[in-house]
Amino acid sequence: MTGRLPFDPERMKGAKAGQRAGNGDSASPLSGFAASDANRPLSVSQLATSIDQAIRSGLPASVYVEGEISSLSHRTHYYFSLKDENAVIGAVFFASAAARSATKPQHGLRVIAKGRVEFYAPSGRVSLIVTSIVPVGEGALEQRYKQLVEELRARGWFDPELKQPLPSFPRKVAIITSKDGAAVQDVIDTFARRCASIELVVVDVRVQGEQAKAQVSRAIRLLNANSAHLRIDAIILTRGGGSLEDLWAFNEPEVAQAIHDSRLPIVAAIGHETDTTIAELVADERAATPTQAAMRLSPDRNALLEQITSLRRRLDRGMDQHLRFERQRLRQIVSSRSMSDPREVIGVHRDQMRALNDRARAGLRHQIARHRAVLDQLAIRLSRVQPAAVHARRQERIDQLASRLHRVANRSIAKRREELESTARELHAIGPAQVLARGYSLTLGGDGKAVRSVAQVPAGSEIETVLSDGRIRSRVESEDAQNDPRLAASSPTPRRRKRQGKQDADHSPGLFGSLDSTRE
Repeated sequence: MTGRLPFDPERMKGAKAGQRAGNGDSASPLSGFAASDANRPLSVSQLATSIDQAIRSGLPASVYVEGEISSLSHRTHYYFSLKDENAVIGAVFFASAAARSATKPQHGLRVIAKGRVEFYAPSGRVSLIVTSIVPVGEGALEQRYKQLVEELRARGWFDPELKQPLPSFPRKVAIITSKDGAAVQDVIDTFARRCASIELVVVDVRVQGEQAKAQVSRAIRLLNANSAHLRIDAIILTRGGGSLEDLWAFNEPEVAQAIHDSRLPIVAAIGHETDTTIAELVADERAATPTQAAMRLSPDRNALLEQITSLRRRLDRGMDQHLRFERQRLRQIVSSRSMSDPREVIGVHRDQMRALNDRARAGLRHQIARHRAVLDQLAIRLSRVQPAAVHARRQERIDQLASRLHRVANRSIAKRREELESTARELHAIGPAQVLARGYSLTLGGDGKAVRSVAQVPAGSEIETVLSDGRIRSRVESEDAQNDPRLAASSPTPRRRKRQGKQDADHSPGLFGSLDSTRE
């Protein structure tokens, strides 16, 4: 097989010029024909060979062609055409190459195909032998979208069993969207019209661009983490319409994961009604528009009032009908033949009349009680969505918290008081007065300071001994403690005294710094 050369436009121009001039330039595929042979006809095979040589020498070994796939057929191999506004070329994608490709040919998909150009002489066709294809533009996004849908469907993330029920009467709803978009205003207006008592929290995020997926997923996780504190009951995730690229943040796996992990029910309304994002498929409920998303979470106050009014009318009609029926029965009894003789009627029908009267009263009481219970339930449901009821529940919650705070504070104060009294008792037990009461004494020098060493009281100085029941003033005759027979008698063995030394004995601190160890 002839080797392929790099594409050289100048060389191709020279070849064409040579052909037109009729010279014998070797660069031309027709160089084998002399100028005198210009009028001699070529065989079809010769022309086909020249075309093949021209293609092989004039084009690189691999080319990249961008176009839209059309006329696709698939048996073992893929056969299709690549086209743009002005041209069409046939292409073949063999099964071995297609098996290695992440993207399979699809009708209408815009791709960049890599391959080599070949001329097939038996059919006289030029074809692109494709080795790989890569989708471009929205075609690439559509391919990625389909792959993600299949992956998440295999995980079971779209199963109805995973969908959480929406609250019938939510107290607070969070709206994740751009504060500058039209979607947020549609949601706010719908809640204001249908049930103004529901509190709304708008979480401003980017809804398209590089930062959108991170901000949307982070908002969902933060609302779940703080739902108890914020008292959030549900989330609306919404934005207006746009192209597939504009809406792509809501097809990202990161956003789908956050929605799947959410404990709060999520209603998603992304783009137009014809757009379906992965976020909507994973969400607990999908709405066609932001307005419909708000309607799913807002009970219609007027509709509830109409329902109550209708039930009251039905109750009134039922009571009137029952009373008319019983009155008619009484008239029939009164107008019957047996009533011609009052004594006979009184004797025969007295018990029957009483029984009928009791049954009528019991039936009326039962009907009234049953319908009253229905009215009470509807009144309770209506009160939950009225501002006054919401305020009352919050005030009740504040009162409960204040009561708990008061109890906790009282327990804490009592505990601290008990600890303080215990500490005071311990300090009192080791105080100077208690030590003196146990038989110890404190010796003070003439300056009123505690005597810690015999060196502080020279002979002739006055000292004062403090006892538990008074003081003794004395004068020092001698400071030589070693000659004192009382100290010698109460001292430890000579060996231990020699180890401690006189200085250590004189400076051993007592409880007060220097205590007389002789008990009185």
